[in-house]
Amino acid sequence: MRNPFIFALVAIAMLFMMPSGANADSPPADNSRSQAAAAGWTMAGANPQRTSWTPEEIPGALSPLWYKKFEAYIPPRVQIIADNNTLYISTANGLYALDATTGAEKWVYPTEMPLGHSPTIANGVAYVGGLDHKLHAVDANTGQGLWTFEADAGFETNPLVVGDKVFLGNRDGYFYAIYAQGSPQAGTLAWKFKTGGAILYSAAYNNGVVYFASNDSYAYALNENTGGLVWQSAKLPGAGFTSWWPVVYRNRVIFAGSNNYRTSITPGAGTQITELELTDVYPNHKNEPRGTYVGPTGTEPGDWAAGTTTIDTGKSSGTTVPITEYFEQKPYRRTVFVLDAATGAEITYDFDGDGKKEYAPFLWVGTHSGTRYPPVVGGDDVLYQSNNYMSDAYIAGGNISGWKMDTPFISIPNGGWNAVDEPQAYSAGGNIIYWQRCCDRLAQAMDVSQPGTAWSYFTYDLDSKLPGYNSMYWNPDANPPRNEYTTPYAVFGGRNGVYGFHADTNPPIPYNGKVYLHRSNAIIAFDGSKSTPTELPTAQIVTPPSANFSLKTTDALAAELEAEVQKIVDAGHLRPAYISHGIFDFRAKDTCGDDFASYFHNSSETLLTLTNAFPYLSAGLQAQVKTYLENELATYPPYTYNYIGWAGASRELFDLPDDVQATIGDFGPQQENYTFKNNNGWGRNPFMFYALWKYADTFGDAKTLFDAAKNRLESPPADAELLKRPFEHNAFIAGYQGYLGLEKLAGYPETTAIRNTLNHLLSLRAANFTADSAYGDAGAGNREAYCRTLNVASNFMFLTPELADYLRANAAGKVQAAVAEYERVAPFWFVTFSETGFAENSISPLYDSYGIFMAKALILQEPASTLKKYLDIPGFYRGDLYHLQKIMAVLERELGAPQATTFFMEVSPAQQVVDAGGAAQYTVTLTPLGGFNAPVTLSLAAQPAGLSASFNTGSLTPPGSAILTVTDLQGSGSFQLQINADGGGVSKSVPVSFSVATQKVYLPLVMR
Repeated sequence: MRNPFIFALVAIAMLFMMPSGANADSPPADNSRSQAAAAGWTMAGANPQRTSWTPEEIPGALSPLWYKKFEAYIPPRVQIIADNNTLYISTANGLYALDATTGAEKWVYPTEMPLGHSPTIANGVAYVGGLDHKLHAVDANTGQGLWTFEADAGFETNPLVVGDKVFLGNRDGYFYAIYAQGSPQAGTLAWKFKTGGAILYSAAYNNGVVYFASNDSYAYALNENTGGLVWQSAKLPGAGFTSWWPVVYRNRVIFAGSNNYRTSITPGAGTQITELELTDVYPNHKNEPRGTYVGPTGTEPGDWAAGTTTIDTGKSSGTTVPITEYFEQKPYRRTVFVLDAATGAEITYDFDGDGKKEYAPFLWVGTHSGTRYPPVVGGDDVLYQSNNYMSDAYIAGGNISGWKMDTPFISIPNGGWNAVDEPQAYSAGGNIIYWQRCCDRLAQAMDVSQPGTAWSYFTYDLDSKLPGYNSMYWNPDANPPRNEYTTPYAVFGGRNGVYGFHADTNPPIPYNGKVYLHRSNAIIAFDGSKSTPTELPTAQIVTPPSANFSLKTTDALAAELEAEVQKIVDAGHLRPAYISHGIFDFRAKDTCGDDFASYFHNSSETLLTLTNAFPYLSAGLQAQVKTYLENELATYPPYTYNYIGWAGASRELFDLPDDVQATIGDFGPQQENYTFKNNNGWGRNPFMFYALWKYADTFGDAKTLFDAAKNRLESPPADAELLKRPFEHNAFIAGYQGYLGLEKLAGYPETTAIRNTLNHLLSLRAANFTADSAYGDAGAGNREAYCRTLNVASNFMFLTPELADYLRANAAGKVQAAVAEYERVAPFWFVTFSETGFAENSISPLYDSYGIFMAKALILQEPASTLKKYLDIPGFYRGDLYHLQKIMAVLERELGAPQATTFFMEVSPAQQVVDAGGAAQYTVTLTPLGGFNAPVTLSLAAQPAGLSASFNTGSLTPPGSAILTVTDLQGSGSFQLQINADGGGVSKSVPVSFSVATQKVYLPLVMR
């Protein structure tokens, strides 16, 4: 076994011998031990290499010492950060600092919008990103704000602080390097790097290189000083990278990923990923003894302790398929990626010598969506990660296993069973690995230097050890003595909540003789004192200052709308969006709704969204959209097909698994959702009539459309069913409104029975509007339990302006109260696909962000300045119709009905950083609206001394673009430039920034 202290000294020496920049010719040395030897757990994953290891060992069966509940929501992915005898906790309402010894509050840094991830503590400063688009630098001792840096979207990653820079990715797709406190340029941009997707995966660092993954499905390595690309990996399988980080291990970088299988529906495998691997790896699982190992056992020598039980995953135990053979046959199912740190190439093997690639032997462990928990590096320098290695008749088991890198051997440092669909989180201190299982079920520790040595902190009894610790969560089955508070249906905030605890989770944090956990929105300290635990006063929400950040201009939003619609037109017909929300996928097919996990499967949503966008678009794009809609209506008329099938271009960036892709063509259009209809729903969504009405009002042909569709209007279900499913109630109201509107456009007299039914639906809706969910609570036999996923969305799905007007007139107070309740229980509601999902799911559905936003815009008529704060990124690369509708809601609040003759102006990028004497270019794009066709003159409001600036053309007639080139003449400075555009009686201006990076001289470090 390696001595960690000696290993640290060697790593430090190697660090000082290496150049500061990236070396693409040889793999970087692993200096994880030197970085990890800091005083505390100063960042998520403990150190820049994200090994989740510190030297401190805290052995023994610890007991709770004190616990403190938080009123503000703490996302399960957030780790407790410990340094300077202080615990730092990121919440949806700001950053909290607690005394690590007593749990007493030291200070609160309140924020109006949620923080995105854990803070990082460096040199007395806490750095934390927020959904207010800002990186916050906060005095770690006093809680006083020092400065903020603003990006174009929210930060949801844990900052990495190395030298004079802070590194972190953003939802806008850029990776940022920002000068840290103490630098002369503190709080300003050093450089940024653009990827093709949102960055929700924190970065790791080693020897001048920063490593991270983007949701374009690529891993990246960048030079820390310049932001230059060292390498970009091949495209990786799965559904992207969220919540966690890569781990630098020796000369490799390990990326824990996700699987891209929807749960128990088609297209997809028609079952769960855990069932797929159970069937393929343990084909005899129904007949063999529970706990049969995946391969033959032994005591293979390795860096682990002598005598540790090992499994050869490259061989069968007699009834099993070796893990290496399984991934050889189905590589698209691998979820752990081992990349060469120097080149980004994925490391593959051929243990059986058949010439086919094999991969690291880690099967899936985790819930049914999101990203699996990353590995840790133990004190024995072994890579440890949750793994599946035991058979079962129904759900395979496993636990934390070590890996002898570049071999098929894994170690089993401790026995015990963990069902592979129950997420674990773990950390390491010295030779101890600390871990806990989701849903507050258990927490333990084991000593890897002494195989079989383990201690328990709690086992399905935390509620009896800490009465009321979980009162911030609503637990539907908390009926002692069954202790079913650990079932997956518990949610934050009350019965209407939607944030569960069976997906992302956080590990025990060892620090200063104690181990800290946060479970069910409480911070808990464990030690060996065996004293009676103390309940501390609840940490209250503190009133924050306003989230003051730059909001998108009307012109920028109009340009974004134009660009997003152009993506759709360029791609042609789009299939439904493919994404997983865990077990909700299965229930959303016909129990909780009409294939709600297959977004935009009904063509009426496309017809309505693009029809509503039409007036805001340029003349050229309007012509394309008209043709596009005519083709959609001719091929997939909503009065014929309720479900468009799976032909067409994808909306998402992620590749489908090979076995899913092979069957995608088998799923054609469907006329009705017969099962949902039998469950008191509809066969064809009545909302189609509303879409057809608006389409005909813009493009004509109302009589043809009405005659084709009129017999497809279904009768609403019984009132009791409508009150149970507000989304269904809304859809029938929209459908009956649309029917009458289309009927009138077609020249027919109004059908009295339809009007009477509509009036009844409206009065029933307003009179019975409530924030409270009507879905069943939980229980094995309750098919509706997962419908609670829609608790905060259902009231506002299929909302139309007409229904909004009615509710504002007749139920405004109820709506206001409901929105306030939903914002409290779901504070990340505006975040597209936030990692806060209900029950066995990590990824929240789009309906939350869409529904509440439209309620604010249409019913409550909140001002555009408020709505803009809640505009997040699209959920898909193209074709997120809800995002387009949110943009249009803001434009209408600002412009009214889009009738004006004007032009929109957008400048990209908004900021540029150059070296001394360098030049940068800005693209100025003008887009006409309402037939604008006058020439427009471009100019700068003023040209600061020390710069030269010129346009490649001084005038253009929209649509069109011009290039502004700005050159530094004096070698330093930051400048604000204002670009003006004037013509046709319209004047526009857009500010941009131009900065010159200060040159630095690096002296060699001399050790004495």
